[in-house]
Amino acid sequence: MTLARGRGRPDFGRVHVGRQRRAMRLLLCQICGGPADRTEEGVLWLLRDDRGDWPGWPEGMAATHPPVCLPCAGPAVRMCPHLRAGCVAVRVRECQELGVHGRLYRPGRAGEAVVGVDEPRARWVVAGQLARVLRGCAVRAPDMTKAQVA
Repeated sequence: MTLARGRGRPDFGRVHVGRQRRAMRLLLCQICGGPADRTEEGVLWLLRDDRGDWPGWPEGMAATHPPVCLPCAGPAVRMCPHLRAGCVAVRVRECQELGVHGRLYRPGRAGEAVVGVDEPRARWVVAGQLARVLRGCAVRAPDMTKAQVA
């Protein structure tokens, strides 16, 4: 993948490894690369609506999709396949770097995993994305669909 900031169109089906890591490390908008929206309630994240996964979701979730700024939130919901089916806007107070997401190779098999960088098995991961753990989460705009954001 080449690095050509400001040129071309987003390809939401593919993650640019370098841009994803930079956006996650610096808490930049996943669309424009500018600062993510931040208020006293926290940083703005758009997450696929998986509220049924566990009580208190998304508290403690490992996120690999970077946050967003307000101007890019609408286009992200309309164009991102990950969010298109329905998502929620969440304000996150703390989002500590957790590790990396990638292909974990083990004897006899391989699979996707989020692995802490200090874990012994980290050396067996072909990392593709930086992961952060979300804490202090507050759902702010439930049940967002592209019709609501348009």
